[in-house]
Amino acid sequence: MRAPRPIRWAVSLVAGLALLLMASRAHAYPWMIRHGYTGCTPCHTDPSGGAGALTEYGRAQSDLLLRTRYGATSEEADRTAGFLWGLLPLPEEVRVGGDFREAYFSNAVEGAPLQTKSIMMRADLYGDFKIGRFRAAGSLGYVPQGDLTASLTGSPSDNLISREHWVGVELDDEGGWLLRAGRITLPFGIRMIEHNLWARTATRTDIDATQQYGASLFFSRDKLRGELMAIAGNFQVHPDDFRDRGLAMYVEYAPATNLAVGVSGLGTRATRDLVYAVTDYRYATGPFVRYSPVQPLVLMAEADWVYQSLTWNGHRSGYAAFAQGDLEPLQGLHFMLTGEAMNGGTSGEPASLDAWASAVWFCLPHVDLRLDGIYSSVGVPAILGSPASHTAVTTWLAQFHVFL
Repeated sequence: MRAPRPIRWAVSLVAGLALLLMASRAHAYPWMIRHGYTGCTPCHTDPSGGAGALTEYGRAQSDLLLRTRYGATSEEADRTAGFLWGLLPLPEEVRVGGDFREAYFSNAVEGAPLQTKSIMMRADLYGDFKIGRFRAAGSLGYVPQGDLTASLTGSPSDNLISREHWVGVELDDEGGWLLRAGRITLPFGIRMIEHNLWARTATRTDIDATQQYGASLFFSRDKLRGELMAIAGNFQVHPDDFRDRGLAMYVEYAPATNLAVGVSGLGTRATRDLVYAVTDYRYATGPFVRYSPVQPLVLMAEADWVYQSLTWNGHRSGYAAFAQGDLEPLQGLHFMLTGEAMNGGTSGEPASLDAWASAVWFCLPHVDLRLDGIYSSVGVPAILGSPASHTAVTTWLAQFHVFL
């Protein structure tokens, strides 16, 4: 039963204000390698990055290195880097935070009317607590539409969600080994805020709502880091037949402070696929690289082979790949170009291509503005005698993001 529009707006407003007053979180940006950060553990409570609260050190670095700093600058982080702009100090063992992202979306599909709408992309609260070597983390959010695979409630819209929740134990004094269990983002590829890149959607490894339950072991030693996860399925999906089970992993090696190369692998089985309702075996593997030849510029790329075996519906062998360049001419101001290619493996399907042009400005402490223009040429396979073709799609996305 859908809540009346005034109630939905009220919930959205309350969630947004709560986050503005309480939040303390930032995404793991893989282009931080330009500052010599090849790993995520110094700043993020999620060892592979991408989700969860920041550590105290991470808050400081987000202020010193992430945002535009005006006038005379200091080598010390501003007090606003702390929780609640530094007004409410917290113990080092307690990391809480949140994320509020609002967007305006415009989409023009060739031959179809223009679509425009405002989207609440995220309104989540996070917590991470550490007692000795023991850890516990979780999130709670509200979404007016979508993200049903992370939903805690069962309505078609206006749901409470939890993207991640887990408990764990650090196996050494330095925190280089972490064993955890719960709902976890799958360890695969480059963790990026652009969760709708084809490399993330084709492999179902985005940081938005495709997390799975299971147990994982993370390690980080000198120049090598990685994570292996045994996937038990998404317990927020019913019935059990639709749940994926299998393994996911990545390993990344950093021979220098400005270069990291890695490889990912994934294999799962579901008794019934969500789309085709037959037994589904999925495999994905591929390399990725992050490189900063000079500090203002970061180059990143990932290429994944994707294979799907559907009982009585044949096999599909495809791929998804992207390359991105991120230029930061002034601290906090980023210009990015991204190119993608994908083929789902359907017989007669031509390759899909797209290009992103993006600008991001971290204008204030824990606030950023972003504009994306995306042009896609989507491959359409031959159907019922019609030849294979391409459909042009033009998308504009303007975002306001608070990650205090």
